[in-house]
Amino acid sequence: MNENELNHMLKRAANAGAMTGISLESAVMARVRADDGRAKRWRSFVRWLLILAAISGVVTAGMVGWSMALKDTTHTTPPTMNLFREGAKP
Repeated sequence: MNENELNHMLKRAANAGAMTGISLESAVMARVRADDGRAKRWRSFVRWLLILAAISGVVTAGMVGWSMALKDTTHTTPPTMNLFREGAKP
């Protein structure tokens, strides 16, 4: 429902001397029931927003983990073992 349709409905409701409250309410509710496209679009937008936020979070966590792994020098050189430093003892 766009602004023009809303204005038209409000003018019709204001000029509805012959319309009773029940028939006016049923007319408005019929219009609301028929306009479910906006709700579907909104749900789709929110769903895509959540999916993209989750993907963005996973990518960010991967990039942070990768950069931390590149800076970590723990496993770049093998640990020294006593056997290789001192030789085999009989």
